[in-house]
Amino acid sequence: MSISWKRQINSIAVRISLSIAVVVAATTIAVAWLILHEERRVLELELQRKGAYLAEVISHQIIEPLLYEERHTMYSLLQSTMKTEKGIVVFAEVYGADGEVIVQAKEVEKTIPVLDKKILMRMSSASLASDPLLQIFDISLPVVAKGLGTVGYIRLGITKKFLIETLTEVKKKLYLLSSVIVLSGIMAGLWMARKIIRPVLMLNQGVQRVGRGELGAKVDVIGVGEIKELSLAFNEMSARLKESVDAIKTAQENLVRTEKLYALGEFSAGLAHEIKNPLTSVKMLMQAAKESGKPFCTTDIEIIEGEINRIDRIVKEFLAFARPAKTERIATDINELVKEVVTLSRLKLEQSNITVIERLDPAIPMLMVDPDGIKQVFLNIVLNAGQAMEQGGVLTVNSTSGDSKVSVCIHDTGTGISEENLKRIFDPFFTTKEDGTGMGLAIAYSIIKEHGGDIMVDSMPDEGTMVSILLPVVA
Repeated sequence: MSISWKRQINSIAVRISLSIAVVVAATTIAVAWLILHEERRVLELELQRKGAYLAEVISHQIIEPLLYEERHTMYSLLQSTMKTEKGIVVFAEVYGADGEVIVQAKEVEKTIPVLDKKILMRMSSASLASDPLLQIFDISLPVVAKGLGTVGYIRLGITKKFLIETLTEVKKKLYLLSSVIVLSGIMAGLWMARKIIRPVLMLNQGVQRVGRGELGAKVDVIGVGEIKELSLAFNEMSARLKESVDAIKTAQENLVRTEKLYALGEFSAGLAHEIKNPLTSVKMLMQAAKESGKPFCTTDIEIIEGEINRIDRIVKEFLAFARPAKTERIATDINELVKEVVTLSRLKLEQSNITVIERLDPAIPMLMVDPDGIKQVFLNIVLNAGQAMEQGGVLTVNSTSGDSKVSVCIHDTGTGISEENLKRIFDPFFTTKEDGTGMGLAIAYSIIKEHGGDIMVDSMPDEGTMVSILLPVVA
């Protein structure tokens, strides 16, 4: 079964329609059964009363013929009764006072059930028995003569044929009426469901439109009572939601603009501060030479050259952060990059009495990255770790893979970073070193983010720092 069919079957309209149809059908069937049951009871009772009445009438008419044993008269009387009552009497018998059959009249094809003589002799009033096999009422009645007592017995067989035929006709009419009622109920149920559910379906469509991003979408206000109130409330909610989202977007745009201006101001102030120091040194040397009237000496020239190189390095780092160069990503073995960085740094680390431990997972997959950029990140972090362990320590480099990511963790046992400074380590120009520019970790952060990865720092003062770099396997 397709999803659309399941959705239609599970819809409120279909379920309400089916519920109404089931209720109407069940109610109609129950009423029809009650009517039929009551009709059968009434007809049976009427037939029994008529049979008892006929038996009573015949019992009075045959007293004299029975006393004088006029069999022909009694037979004629029985035959006349069977013809007069339009075939409801299918057999009639007259018994003597000793319980023996004197006269018997019946339809040719009928078989008269045998009546126990002992039961007959004990009868003091009318007796009624129903024979389900022959579909008849068996009525027996004593024939009582005044002053003589019981002189015989009369027995009639009343057929249920006409009762069954009547009930059959009633059933047909009830079936037809029930079908009409059920069909009308189903049609009315569908109409009612459509009329009641239509506003709900429109509300559902409105909610879906809002969910797709059509803020401010409205629905037609139809229906009455709670449905109408719900439609009005939805339209009001949708309008307010649009106003709120628009206000949030405007506030967000203003916030982003403010953040950009703030970042630009911080960036400019940092850049100006970093350039100002070497320019001040150069300016002082030039002013001293001007006042003394003497040319620059070799030492002054070296200082000026060093400060100019420092300005050049600051500008290059600024440009690398502000406008990263376009790089080509190639399949790269991260472990090899780590080994190269450790090899380049090993001499300087050993001079600071730092032990390097490598724990590289050989199963790490190849990554599509810019090897120079990632190498620069690793080198910057390793050099920072070395500067944090001036009195010696242990530098541990781990590499692992899992969850479609490669992780490189660089852990040192140095001085650590305070909680206050830890929040700002990726900010441009933030540094705690006298000769630092504060651009190293900012550039590293930018490179890792450009690769779709993440960089995290966990540190405690006097306990060391761990930098974790996560890179996606598929970039």
